[in-house]
Amino acid sequence: MLETDLLRLTWIADPQISPDGRRIVYTRVVVDKALDTYQTSLWIVATTGGAPRALTFGPRDGQARWSPSGDRIAFVRSPGEGKDPQLHVLPMGGGEAARLTDLPKGAASPAWSPDGARLVFTSGTNPALDGMTVAEFEEKEKAKPKKEPARIVTRPFFRLDNQGFYDFAHPDHLWIVDAGGASAPRQLTAGAYSENAPAWSRDGKRVLFLSDRRPEPWHGPDDQDLYSVVAEGTVPATDDDGIQLLADAAGPIHGFHEGAHGAILGTGVLVVDPPRSYDQGELFLFEAPWPTRVARVVTAPYDFEVGDSSIGSDQHPPRGGGSMPLAFGDGGAYAFTTVGRHGAQMLARVRVEDGAVEELTDAKHEVIAGSATPDAAKFALVLGSPERPAVLHVYDAKTRALTPLVDPNEALFAESKLGAVEEIWVPSFDGTKIQAWIVKPPGFDPKQKYPMILEIHGGPHTAYGMGFYHEFHSLAEAGYVVLYPNPRGSTTYGQKFGNVIQFEYPGDDFRDLMACVDHVIALGYVDSGRLGITGGSGGGLLTNWAITQTHRFKAAITQRCVSEWESFWYSCDFTQFNNTWFKNAPFEGDSDYRRRSPVALASKIQTPLLVLHSEQDWRTPIAQGEAMYRALIAQKKPAVMARFPGEGHELSRSGAPSRRVQNQQLIRRWFDKWLLGARVTDFDDPALQLGAAAAIPVASARGASSQTG
Repeated sequence: MLETDLLRLTWIADPQISPDGRRIVYTRVVVDKALDTYQTSLWIVATTGGAPRALTFGPRDGQARWSPSGDRIAFVRSPGEGKDPQLHVLPMGGGEAARLTDLPKGAASPAWSPDGARLVFTSGTNPALDGMTVAEFEEKEKAKPKKEPARIVTRPFFRLDNQGFYDFAHPDHLWIVDAGGASAPRQLTAGAYSENAPAWSRDGKRVLFLSDRRPEPWHGPDDQDLYSVVAEGTVPATDDDGIQLLADAAGPIHGFHEGAHGAILGTGVLVVDPPRSYDQGELFLFEAPWPTRVARVVTAPYDFEVGDSSIGSDQHPPRGGGSMPLAFGDGGAYAFTTVGRHGAQMLARVRVEDGAVEELTDAKHEVIAGSATPDAAKFALVLGSPERPAVLHVYDAKTRALTPLVDPNEALFAESKLGAVEEIWVPSFDGTKIQAWIVKPPGFDPKQKYPMILEIHGGPHTAYGMGFYHEFHSLAEAGYVVLYPNPRGSTTYGQKFGNVIQFEYPGDDFRDLMACVDHVIALGYVDSGRLGITGGSGGGLLTNWAITQTHRFKAAITQRCVSEWESFWYSCDFTQFNNTWFKNAPFEGDSDYRRRSPVALASKIQTPLLVLHSEQDWRTPIAQGEAMYRALIAQKKPAVMARFPGEGHELSRSGAPSRRVQNQQLIRRWFDKWLLGARVTDFDDPALQLGAAAAIPVASARGASSQTG
């Protein structure tokens, strides 16, 4: 499993099972090497098995949704890179896809009416500004000034990493279009607030949607409520006219599903006052009369994650998306959703009466995305594991059978002998058990001594677990033992475990990590003199922190890191006005900002450091990485910085394929240089490389990495 094998991987995204449970349509994602990007197309497979076949050929198709009768599929298609997608309908009996929209800001999130006659979707098109066809709009765009004028900022939440600047003149609103193309799209909502996740009411009279309709949401915790609007409105509805609040939980609602009996399921979190840095996912039940302002927390007795558990992986689909299944079963007596426990994400059945949770899939996999038939009899699930990125399955709720259907990477993995992955539980400094995993090199020999790399996840409120990490297996292939733990602050271990690091981050989580390092060294096959450490985002922060606290690591790589909390508070893409990580704002004199900032302790660092950062990272702006680099260079300590142009915070997970490969190659070569003593020229000063001796090929270093001493 080499770094360049990333270019050969195929991903399955957004699986959608047909209403009769006989077919699954999914988005297939592959790398386009020539264009250095990803292509998406729609594929279909029978739930009884057999070879999948292509429905479309892309290159940018997705968001497929079955009509209620299963005779058509609605989907969105982008005509090219940077072009807004438009809504199409494909007849399943044969024929070409028909385009239903031609809107300047495109279309997304289609949902069928119960009778199959109409589709609701979202679009950022503003008729008052964009009352023209796509062609006319593109001509208008060409006529814009050659140099972009100043952007006026009037709110602190004005840009989002990996997405760009918010266009407040074009919020996403609801539109309706005839599924047969008999009429032009009609705008259903308008105003200053965006709507998302539209779905039709069971009777087809209203459209339900999620929205945060607070004028200044940055001055409070996250909140998103459930609303509805009459589908036959003749004038676009706004807050003042036509939009009805249906359900309001004490926190954001992330997903919802209306049952045949009128009740509505919701997934989301409950926020408290004072706010916590981590709020665990819950399952809500909303019942008439509307609006329901007090949600019943069905899963209150279950102290683990409900909904999307944020299991980490660098091999979730980089495009195509998808959501977790959410459905009623057995006449509303049970709810089907996903739960996260100890690094796994499983399909579960929850008894609505008392919240009893029954996990239906095993704890050795993660559910990445899925969907259910209307009666919740069958489910389409994409499952990942430490040994495989994603395999499409069908789950039968009656027989409890989980059947694999499509493994798009079977041929690649048949020729790649992966290192074994071992799960361990380690008692930390206070006896708390910490879950971790070890990836061993292929051909592992416990009698030899191997260099080891500690990998630290970000978040901090996410988790390693049953996801596949290409980076870890590539490092194991190069001869390294790779250790990846879930310290305090990780999700899937309960509310207290996740929130215990609030106001003390980094802190005891670092001690958890070192307890895991000591445990593996004690097993006898790791050379304690050749330890490396790396992590991204929050893991980059902990990498920076670790090398200020100990000199045990001989090489470190900090990726998209935080190094100085005060400047981060002022410059990241999301606001921190709610004091979830610190008790006060930095201008109020909170000394913890400096006390918890690794760069303030840079004089203690002796470990050679490689800084990997993207130049358009708005989540942890690049100045955070620059600070660590400059602090070490000022002391004439070994440090190098690699800057990725045009990339954001998601470089290692969904960045350009070539840059993802280069990122992994730099990680390996830095460790080869400092832990193996390999001759690596990647990090030499370009001015000094003239006439330099040829580098020893990195691939030849594997044998040296497994030698004793």
